[in-house]
Amino acid sequence: MRFLHDIEPATDLTYSDVFMVPGRSAVGSRLDVDLTARDGSGATIPVVAANMTAVSGRRMAETIARRGGIAILPQDIPADVVADVVEWVKTRDLVVDTAITLGPADTVGEALALLPKRAHGAVVVIDGAGVPVGVVTEADCAGADRFAQLSTVMSADPVT
Repeated sequence: MRFLHDIEPATDLTYSDVFMVPGRSAVGSRLDVDLTARDGSGATIPVVAANMTAVSGRRMAETIARRGGIAILPQDIPADVVADVVEWVKTRDLVVDTAITLGPADTVGEALALLPKRAHGAVVVIDGAGVPVGVVTEADCAGADRFAQLSTVMSADPVT
C-alpha cells in the first residue's frame, strides 16, 4: 500500500477515508503466489472464500470459520437469509464437522450426491424427531438402485 505523494496520514483511516486504486504487480500469474503459512502449520485452505453463490454457501462458511478464515457471502442473497446463515455458522461446533443428515425415505441418489461434501464420507439417517436410526456410506450404496430408499441400504445400528 502506498499513499498519495508518499505522505502518511497522522491519524487512523477508515474505509470511507480512502480511495483504492488498482496497481500493477510483479506477480505474473496467480499460480506463482505461495500461500503457505509461515508458522509451519501446513494450512491448505484459503483464509478468505470468494463472494460467489457457488463458492460461499453455508457449508463453506462453516468450514472456513472453523479453521479461522472468513467466507464472504454473496451480495445477492436476501438479508434475512444472510442472518440465518450467520446464526447457523456461529452455532456450529468448533471442532466436529456438522453431520450430513437425510431421512429414511430419502433416496440413495440423494445420499451419493451429498457423500463427497464431507471428508468422513457418511450420511446420518435420522427419523422425524432427529434421532439417528442409521448410517449410510458409499459402500452401502454400491450396487443399489439410485431411487431406493435409504432405509433399505443403511447400517441400522449407528454408533453414537
